[in-house]
Amino acid sequence: MLSSFISPASIKVALESTEKEECFAELLEVLVAKHPELNRKEAMDALIAREEKMSTAVLPFVAVPHALCNSAGDTLVAVGISRSGIEFDSPEPETNPDHPVVNVIFEILFEEKDTETHLHVLRDILQLVSNKDFVNNVLQAKTSQEVYDLIESMEM
Repeated sequence: MLSSFISPASIKVALESTEKEECFAELLEVLVAKHPELNRKEAMDALIAREEKMSTAVLPFVAVPHALCNSAGDTLVAVGISRSGIEFDSPEPETNPDHPVVNVIFEILFEEKDTETHLHVLRDILQLVSNKDFVNNVLQAKTSQEVYDLIESMEM
């Protein structure tokens, strides 16, 4: 379950970032605060390289940047909420040239040995965000505890 990989401390309800790479770095600091052994440069390089391959904007208003990072130790997840939105590239630029605005970002780092767990976390996130009320409810939340409680209550 997704809630077992996050805590209120890994949720930032007021992202200051206005660009996606800034957002990656801001959420990376949330992860480093909980996991000081995490190599910032390795993680940031991996997130950017993954995003360059294909946009991680997965649904309207939601992105799931994720990358293999050997210093992660386990699967690590941070959640960020941007009230104003951050522009991501379209995952299908040939059919949808518009740049989607993303408000909810789930940043995931994982080690190669943890690929199966990473896939389960991705599945849990996609199930959660496919609920039509999820994004609206998250944007109404005022605290990281409220976001965490919402995620926990909506898990299947």
